[in-house]
Amino acid sequence: MNIEQRIDNVMKKIDKLSDKKLRFSGGKFPPVWEKPFTEKQVSAFEKIHHITLPQDYKTFITTTASSGTQPFYGLYSIVSEIQQKVAINKKFQYTVRKPLNIAELSDEEYDKLFEEDDEEQVTFDAGYIYLCHEGCGMYSILIVNTDDKNTYGTVWYCDIANDAGMFPLIDTVSKTTMNFLDWLEYYADKILKSEYSEYFSYGQLAGKIE
Repeated sequence: MNIEQRIDNVMKKIDKLSDKKLRFSGGKFPPVWEKPFTEKQVSAFEKIHHITLPQDYKTFITTTASSGTQPFYGLYSIVSEIQQKVAINKKFQYTVRKPLNIAELSDEEYDKLFEEDDEEQVTFDAGYIYLCHEGCGMYSILIVNTDDKNTYGTVWYCDIANDAGMFPLIDTVSKTTMNFLDWLEYYADKILKSEYSEYFSYGQLAGKIE
């Protein structure tokens, strides 16, 4: 199955969400999607930040939607203001085998984590773009700039606000990392199977590759 076919299958699942009634939703539900970016717009973004976006994500935002009101509080656009908080042009420091687990840091390492460099960017805010906000400081992020080929293009759970850290999302069945379309399809499948009172978090998939 190629990327376009995969996107079509995922969006068909999302279309079925229109009849769902949820206790939580965050952004507008059923989802509303904004028109895609042009190839020229995306190329300009890549050039500015000296990156290449993962192909599945790039295909989605140039053929299907640039942003939307789901998952949770909505899929961020690459030009959303929140993306300015990250030094996208700098390398992501962590890998799928060595994520950022704040609970394992010493006091000295914890303090250093929040030191600002010459460009006033905290050390962990580099090499990724924001995908969505679950609420309470919990985000999904997409790694777009890294020297580790196994980490590039993976989606991570980011919860610095609650002193958790940054962890790759791990598929519960295959025990492998998740790319953008895996992430979006997991949301669709989870909501389709959920009942009114159920709640889920991508944090439930946070882990590391052994």
